[in-house]
Amino acid sequence: MSAEAGMSGTQPLREDQLEVLKVLYPWYKEEVFRRREQMMRLTAFAGAFLVLLLVTMLAVPPQAHPGYTGELFATTGVALFSGLFAYLILQQRNRHRMAKHALIKIERVLGLFEEGQYAAGKSLYPKEWQTAWLSDRSVTVYLTVLTALTVLVIATVLLRP
Repeated sequence: MSAEAGMSGTQPLREDQLEVLKVLYPWYKEEVFRRREQMMRLTAFAGAFLVLLLVTMLAVPPQAHPGYTGELFATTGVALFSGLFAYLILQQRNRHRMAKHALIKIERVLGLFEEGQYAAGKSLYPKEWQTAWLSDRSVTVYLTVLTALTVLVIATVLLRP
């Protein structure tokens, strides 16, 4: 659907509607990148903290065994920390997906996926970009890293002499 066809596919866009889309497009594009970057930062911060905790626990000899209560508090704290960061990453993923979905709608209306609209015989953007955001695996990687580091820290707490 081109900008001529409008959002509904039946009426052409008015000039003011087209101008609004031209203003919204870069904003949504930036929002998509900002949300992705925020997910990476959250993962990096949580991962760095867990690695630092792990290295500290392995490098510093234990003074005394913390006992069951100490282990319970330590593992609960690590689990809560990781759970909070997993929640924040998933929250950013949801916002990223909403922004990406809106961006694709604008790109459709602007005709960026239509063959011949901007380049003879081909579209400016590949058709698969319209659905690629649905199979994004980056959040799976972020959460896997966070989970693996959490398990390592908890195992270190529980197996430490």
